[in-house]
This record gives sequence, structure tokens and C-alpha cells, in this order.
Amino acid sequence: MLENIIYVANIVDNTIVDGEGFRTSLYVSGCDICCEDCHNKDWWDINKGTPMTISEVFDNINFEITDVTFIGGEPMLQAKALALLAEKIKKETNKTIWIYSGHTYEEILENEDYYNLIKHCDVLVDGKFDKAYHKNNLKFKGSTNQRIIDLNKSLISEDIVLWKDEF
Repeated sequence: MLENIIYVANIVDNTIVDGEGFRTSLYVSGCDICCEDCHNKDWWDINKGTPMTISEVFDNINFEITDVTFIGGEPMLQAKALALLAEKIKKETNKTIWIYSGHTYEEILENEDYYNLIKHCDVLVDGKFDKAYHKNNLKFKGSTNQRIIDLNKSLISEDIVLWKDEF
């Protein structure tokens, strides 16, 4: 995979379900987790996404009124390119970045490419979706085994710090 190409399944503007406030959600294609009851199974195959350069993706994000969410598919499969995009977003805007991953925070810390991505993000929703732990009223996650992690505080403290509404 090319480092400057992101395989995009969809870009959704003005959503309120993929993190706090109004967000532009970048849905990437490709998944190595393949949760049994995933609602985005069509995006498991990375080739079903549209290849776009980092600049093209950046230009398609509505920064005027929304923050940004990386979701999938599985963003970690495109960690190198998404890290470059996240770095550009942070340098050129004052927007927050949420990221959803089926990998746990602990797994992410063990992979240099994954870590290089999350260090440019603000909040991580980690862990596989598990229907056995699904509840309809959960805020910003699908099952109770998933965590919403404040990355800025967690990376500084070197311990998991849950996002403000998660405790």
C-alpha cells in the first residue's frame, strides 16, 4: 500500500454519531478484525474503497463547522497514510480527531505505525464490537467492552485515561 494513498469507503459530513459534536467521518475500507455483527461488512475489502491522495481527502473534509473521525473498516490497516493526514489536519486546523479501532489501546501501543497515528488523534474508541455486550443507549460506541480513551491524557500519563463522558 502506498503511504500517500487512503482507500476511502465514504466521507460523511455533519454527523453526530461518531464522536462529540458535529464531525466529518472518514470511513476507510479494509478490515482485519471482521467483527461478526459489523454494520460495515461491505468495507472489509480494501479494494472496495476509492484510492485518494492525502491532499484529496483533506480537501474533502468540511473543516468549517466539523471535527474529524477516522472509522472503518479498520483505520489501523492504513495507519501510515492516516498518520500523515492526521498530522496535516493538526498543523492546518484546530480540529479534534477521533479514531475507532477494533484493536485495543494496548495492541496499538505495540505497533509503531499504529502509535504514530494515534499520537496525532485526541480520542480512541477501542476494541471489537461484540453483540453479546451491545446496548442501544451507549454513547459513541456499540458494546460495553469498548472504551472511549482520552489519548492526550493517556499518552502523557502512560496509563489509560477514559474520555470525560466515559467514567
